[in-house]
Amino acid sequence: MTKGRIMNDAALMTRGPRYQVVFFDLYGTLIDIRTDERSETAWQALYEKLRGFGVEYESVEALRGRFARLEAGEMLRQANRSTVRDDWREFDILPVYRSLLIDQADEVERILPLPQAAAQAAWAFRQGSTGMIRLYQGALDMIGRLREAGVGVVLLSNAQSCYTRPELEMTGLADVLDDVIISSEEGMRKPARDLYMSALDRELVTAERSLMVGNDETNDIIGAAAAGIDGAYFRTEISPTHDPVVSRHAVCSFTGADYDGLLDYVLNT
Repeated sequence: MTKGRIMNDAALMTRGPRYQVVFFDLYGTLIDIRTDERSETAWQALYEKLRGFGVEYESVEALRGRFARLEAGEMLRQANRSTVRDDWREFDILPVYRSLLIDQADEVERILPLPQAAAQAAWAFRQGSTGMIRLYQGALDMIGRLREAGVGVVLLSNAQSCYTRPELEMTGLADVLDDVIISSEEGMRKPARDLYMSALDRELVTAERSLMVGNDETNDIIGAAAAGIDGAYFRTEISPTHDPVVSRHAVCSFTGADYDGLLDYVLNT
C-alpha cells in the first residue's frame, strides 16, 4: 500500500473533485482522544461543579448513584417517544445534567440560567474524563484545501452534543466546518441509513456526489454504503479492535489519518 491506500477501479475513472460534499467522522478521524467516564477525576469534577451551583450531594458515590438512576429514567423516557428503531436510536444525555440541578433550580438560577448550568456541568464532567485530546496533524489544513477546491466539509458524528460542541470550539473545527450533524441532536446514530439519507437531504447533495470519511468500518463505511455513499476508511489507533486494516467496503483505505492520501484521492482521481 502507498501510505495505506487502496482504490477500486471505479474510483479511478473520473478526474478532478468527484465529490460535492465530504462527510467526516470526528473521534479517530479528525480528533484523537482518550476518555474514561468511570474515572474518579471525572466524577469529582462534576461533584465540584454542582457544589459551585449550590447543589450538594453527600458524597461522590451518592452523586454517581443519582446520575445512574436519572440516566436510566431519561433513556426510557426518550425511548418511549422515539420513532427510530431500537438499534439506531440515540440518547441525549444533557437532560440528565439538568435533572441533577432541578431540585435546587432556584438556587442555581441565582448564579446561571438552568440550561447553561446544565451545559457547564456536562462540560466539567467531560473535561474530567478526558485524558488526552488533540487534532490529528494537518486536519485543519486538509479541510481548508477541500473547501478551497469547492468541496463542502460536514461533520457527521456519533456523539453527545454537550461534549462535542465545546470540543469543536476548543480545537478550531467549529470555524472551518460547513455544517455539523451530531447523533444526539438527531435522535439516531450511524450506521442508520436514515441518518445518512437525512444528511444528504440537509446538504442538498446526492449520494453519488458524497464521500464519508471515518475510522469505524461498520458505522462509517458500511453504514454510508447502505445509503449509496462512498466511504474512505482510516484505520487509526482508536478504530474498533476488530476492524480490518483495509476495508473491502471502502473506495479507499488508509493507514492512520492520512490526509495527504485523502486529498490526493478526492482532488485528483
